[in-house]
Amino acid sequence: MSTNLSTLGAALCALVLVLLFGWRHLERGKLPLPPGPKGYPVIGNLLDLPKENDWLVYSDLQKTYGDIMYISVLGKPFLIISSLKIASDLLEKRSTFYSARMPLIFGGELCNFNRSFALQEGIPHREARKAGHRALNATAMKQWRGLQEAEAHKTLRKLLHSPTEFSKHFDANAASSIMRISYGYELEQEDDPLLRMANRAMESFNAACYPGRWIVDTLPFLKHVPEWVPGAGFQKTARVWRERAEHLFNDPFNLVKDRMRAGIALPSMTAQLLETRKPNTDEEHIKNAVGALYGGGVDTTPSALTSFIMAMTLYPDVQKKAQEELDHVVGKERLPTFADRPNLPYMNAVVKEVLRWAAVVPMCLPHRLIKEDEYNGYRIPKDTIVLTNIWHMNRDISAYGPDVDRFRPERFLGRDPAPRGFSTSSTREFGSPAFGFGRRVCPGVHVADPSLFIVCSNILATMVISPVSGVDGRPLLPEIKYTSGVIVHAKPFQTCITPRSAKAVELINGAH
Repeated sequence: MSTNLSTLGAALCALVLVLLFGWRHLERGKLPLPPGPKGYPVIGNLLDLPKENDWLVYSDLQKTYGDIMYISVLGKPFLIISSLKIASDLLEKRSTFYSARMPLIFGGELCNFNRSFALQEGIPHREARKAGHRALNATAMKQWRGLQEAEAHKTLRKLLHSPTEFSKHFDANAASSIMRISYGYELEQEDDPLLRMANRAMESFNAACYPGRWIVDTLPFLKHVPEWVPGAGFQKTARVWRERAEHLFNDPFNLVKDRMRAGIALPSMTAQLLETRKPNTDEEHIKNAVGALYGGGVDTTPSALTSFIMAMTLYPDVQKKAQEELDHVVGKERLPTFADRPNLPYMNAVVKEVLRWAAVVPMCLPHRLIKEDEYNGYRIPKDTIVLTNIWHMNRDISAYGPDVDRFRPERFLGRDPAPRGFSTSSTREFGSPAFGFGRRVCPGVHVADPSLFIVCSNILATMVISPVSGVDGRPLLPEIKYTSGVIVHAKPFQTCITPRSAKAVELINGAH
């Protein structure tokens, strides 16, 4: 009898659970989708997808639809997030479900940039990220500080002799640092073949992975259309760009292996990972992890450094305060080092403000939701593509104050530093969500942040940055304009970079 009662009780419990689950499912189905612009039959919001400056377009739409906006393109759901809190609630607190990637048919599959763990999912992503974490964590990166200081000194010498080519010098600085750290490869010349290859590959990545730019990403069946068919020119482009991706990942990696076999390899991240890898570790995971850092670093850090020069040109008061701090802490008898960093709060705030004021990646690479979810009374369908508007978040008045368009490092200092109200561990460390969210935070953050600090502090310790004079003799201020793409760059502008003193010139020429 007791057995029958137990069985009956278990059955009743199971029935209740089924009914509750069914009710919950029905209730969720009744929840509205987040607000968004009304689309057209069949194509949905296809015509609303921006072709350039998407962060500005979505920021404008935020005024009408709010911080969480929904659109549908040919039946594919998209969620655009413009709030730091919402992005953290979903992409960090629910990262298990929001860390998949949007399947980029053109950039990922046809061009083969899905080798980068920035685009990978599942086991390949986890394994590559493990390899990357071993080599890229904050502790591991300390071994390269001397190298980064030496590269900053090289940049100073180049600025001294050809200051108008500052953008070119920043490209060389990033490439030389990253290639030395990643592969133990020292650039033979500024027009080094490996550097040319990396730059071409990243130009291709920037264009290939821009959401909404390629019709094949929306209509995947088009990937089967042969190259010779009229209108399928994207296939020829993909073939060329795929070759660039192969060279980006394979050439420097194979060079390290060849040098290791010959016993002439310089210390590098790749050599360390190969020497310490477990027998069952796939070499491809190491290759893809290091290749992603190498490819990303040669494009992102120069963008931030060029924005730094623009900001110093536009805001001489900030430059003066930073130089006063450097003179007080470091003095004028030597150049700044990483050992000085804990004692340079204003200089650190300048670096944070560069990342906030001029986001290098204004729209994070898209995340994808792997199961249906609900948030704040809204239903978010499975396989929704999630876009985060970093540029807009960096201009949130409630987090950063009313003067968000102004370059003001002071917002990160004092008893109540920005971002206020709500923040994440990443924003507390770096000041803004510039490096992304959750499991998709940029793995090269501990390469990029130190590099920005050491280059910017060395420049301000030794150089004066000021506007050029126009034909009327008045200062000609640069316009704040940026290119479109996944990674953006300031459009060319003029500025004047000169040494602060004869002593500064002596320090620059004597640095190694």
